[in-house]
Amino acid sequence: MQDAVLAVLRAVREAGLGRINRTALIKLVYLLDCLHAETHEGETASGSAWYFHSYGPFATDLVGAVGEMASRGMIHDYTAEHRDQEYTQYWLGEFPLGPTLSDVGLASAQAARFGSLIRKFRQDLSGLLDHTYFKTLPMQLATPGQNIDFSVLRGVGEIKPHHQVGITDQTKLLRILQLGASLERKYADLEGNAKAMAAHRPIYDRAYSEGMTAMDAELLNEPDIQFTALLS
Repeated sequence: MQDAVLAVLRAVREAGLGRINRTALIKLVYLLDCLHAETHEGETASGSAWYFHSYGPFATDLVGAVGEMASRGMIHDYTAEHRDQEYTQYWLGEFPLGPTLSDVGLASAQAARFGSLIRKFRQDLSGLLDHTYFKTLPMQLATPGQNIDFSVLRGVGEIKPHHQVGITDQTKLLRILQLGASLERKYADLEGNAKAMAAHRPIYDRAYSEGMTAMDAELLNEPDIQFTALLS
């Protein structure tokens, strides 16, 4: 649990943020747990006892752990009042640096998504809450007052094996190669034109479109190619 908190605060600091309040910290740990569960059979990184409290995910043991970490000096905190409302902010000091997202089990794709979420909601707490409450699968399936089930994320982020799909009809394969070569020649002819080069993208798009149209016309009356594929 401590490692998860430290990893979140490290990611926050690396994203260029300073202090974040307790609400943002708790919700970011929740999002970390969601991403972790995608590739770890539904298991969370923090091990917090999440449940549906009021409008969103909450974990009493996580709040207690954050307070204990602050009292022990593992993280920095600052408490003040604003408009008669008390709030606490947390941040990571220069030492200890804290574990990375990969150290707590996030795959590279999930770590990148977590960093994107931090940057997206860096100045938008209400947006962070809306995303957490309404756009995460465990919350969408949760019942108020009950524990949140992260097993619904099992396998969501796993990379599926890629299976090469081949064309066995040699006649069709040869025709596709001929169309590809024709497209390449058309594009090469355009490359020698200075005005064409100045408008590189639209000319390439037109050539590509013409090639695909020719291919579609060629194969329009051919029987379907039977194959199986696993989409990832």
